[in-house]
Amino acid sequence: MSIVSAAGPTRGASESFNVAVHGLRAFATIMVFCAHMLDSFNTYFFPDYGPLVAAMPYVKRFGTFGVEMFFVISGYVIMNSVTKYDLREFLLRRIMRIYPLFVFFTLLFFALNWASHAFPERLSFVGLLLNLSFLDIYFGVPALSPNAWSLTFEANFYLFAGPSCFFLRGRMRIALALMSLVALAFVVAFPVAAYFVVGCILYFVRHRQPAETSWVAQSGAALLLGILAATVGRHEPLDVQVAVANTVLLLATALFFFVVTTRHGLFAHLATIRPLSFMATISYSFYLAHPYSYFALRVLFQRLGLESLGIGAAAAIYFPAMTVLAVAVSYVVHRLLEIAPYRAVFGESVFKMWSAAAEPIRDGGTGQRTADVTVPAPVRSVQRAG
Repeated sequence: MSIVSAAGPTRGASESFNVAVHGLRAFATIMVFCAHMLDSFNTYFFPDYGPLVAAMPYVKRFGTFGVEMFFVISGYVIMNSVTKYDLREFLLRRIMRIYPLFVFFTLLFFALNWASHAFPERLSFVGLLLNLSFLDIYFGVPALSPNAWSLTFEANFYLFAGPSCFFLRGRMRIALALMSLVALAFVVAFPVAAYFVVGCILYFVRHRQPAETSWVAQSGAALLLGILAATVGRHEPLDVQVAVANTVLLLATALFFFVVTTRHGLFAHLATIRPLSFMATISYSFYLAHPYSYFALRVLFQRLGLESLGIGAAAAIYFPAMTVLAVAVSYVVHRLLEIAPYRAVFGESVFKMWSAAAEPIRDGGTGQRTADVTVPAPVRSVQRAG
């Protein structure tokens, strides 16, 4: 039985969905994936290859920024969700959006680790429970499944942002003040959470200032942000210089996000390219699943002596094979563990399709009917459900 929103009718796709923001999911997950692939290729196959060793600090920073971009996207889209649902349904949709996949991979890691003792320091049942309850960051307990650390921040952000918005709408000033203080303390304790706040602010700014920006400005903002993302250190000891550099990166991220999330801009058009649209749609599953697929294939390549082929031939085999396997596994996971539980509870997909009339990116032809939705040809726009 599906659950129907008690918050009244939702807004149209043209008001609530931004195709460029959806497309940024693809870029963020590709950044993370490429950083992991290159790091693994360097560490396990060609650790002494000078150019690769020299490039890795920049590659790793770029990959870290992919996660930070995900945080901005989350802040942006959650503000859309809290305007559509009451507090109960908002939280339930958030749980069903991220928890089934998170629980599966957390338990998978724990089971595999229990069998192999590869990470004996992560075999505590207390640590497992803290991970499953998103409390690990408060007790200094490491995340179990690879990449899952960011989900703890995301879940805590939901618990702050969601109720705060509902307190604001209900004019519950005391509750809002207390929740705001708790949220502020969270950001102070974990500065990376500032990227969520940027996303929240940009949602309202973008809706008040929907004006288009030129493709030249969007390209320039992307280039500037790419340079900063690859050069600004995140894990160095905190001092004034590091704090200033990270503040500049945060502001540059805000500028970039505002400039590129126009309805008809460069990134909106890029988001209609089928491979990028596909990667955006499976990005969450891909983010959590790909470490397992590339670990298995990496072990196989080590046993086969891939490095004996030389770096050129090895790369020509390694990267395509890793990509194909990761995409295939992630798609299966997306269908079984991301879409199916959400549809079972709410009777709808995680992502809905909308017609080109609702989200005009470029001229479309006659809409063609699918099993669930009307998909205009040649453009498909994807609406995030909750």
